[in-house]
Amino acid sequence: MGELSLACLVLYTATSLVVSVRLILRSRRSRGVPELLMGLTFLAAPGTGYPLAVLAPAMPSRELTIAAIVIGEALIVFGCSCFLLFNAKVFRPSASWPTAAACVGIAALVVGGTGVVLAYLSTPDLALVGERSRGAMALLLFTLGLGYAWTATEGTRYHRMLRRRLALGLAEPMVANRFLLWAVAGVVSTVWNSIGAYYLLAGANVMTHPVPLLATSLGGLVSAVLQILIFMPPGWYARWVGRERGARALATA
Repeated sequence: MGELSLACLVLYTATSLVVSVRLILRSRRSRGVPELLMGLTFLAAPGTGYPLAVLAPAMPSRELTIAAIVIGEALIVFGCSCFLLFNAKVFRPSASWPTAAACVGIAALVVGGTGVVLAYLSTPDLALVGERSRGAMALLLFTLGLGYAWTATEGTRYHRMLRRRLALGLAEPMVANRFLLWAVAGVVSTVWNSIGAYYLLAGANVMTHPVPLLATSLGGLVSAVLQILIFMPPGWYARWVGRERGARALATA
């Protein structure tokens, strides 16, 4: 199980880094805020912050462990904050409540990340850090799970709107498909973050317990595949989406 988890982490991290670079470069050309926010999300959280936080306990000295956890948690909080702002600014740009909800989520992320760092600073014995940081880590995962549930809901809503426009020839099949995949990615991430939060609050070690470990591993694997299909779709996949749309149009003609 440990080898599977490591392989999925490496794949998820590598995919996130590639996608983040593409999105940030695209935002420089387009001056687009959504591309920038998502690029920063993938770069800071799954691309660098999460791997640092996972590897921190294995560092050869306490100083390096503290440095890795401080930098890792800061990047996780920053990246997840960009993700919440993306939800608010992209899906509900004219409403005020999404920005307020994102700010509440960001505050919860800061509290959770700070709690994890304080647990490491106050506990020289790494065996006790997990117990002392359990609540803070659960808060991080719970907040992130709510954010992914939000994005799954919005992705589903937009996909339904675009399906109606597709019937009138007013939307592109690949755009509609991206929102569908975005919704699926939100559901997958909601599930594995919620499982992690549940087992943390239940007193389990999520780094060794088979259920949260398997959920995190498979969640990272599926998320990596969905990132590729959303942001870097292979030619065969784009052609398949176009043919599928054409077949449905003929069937309803």
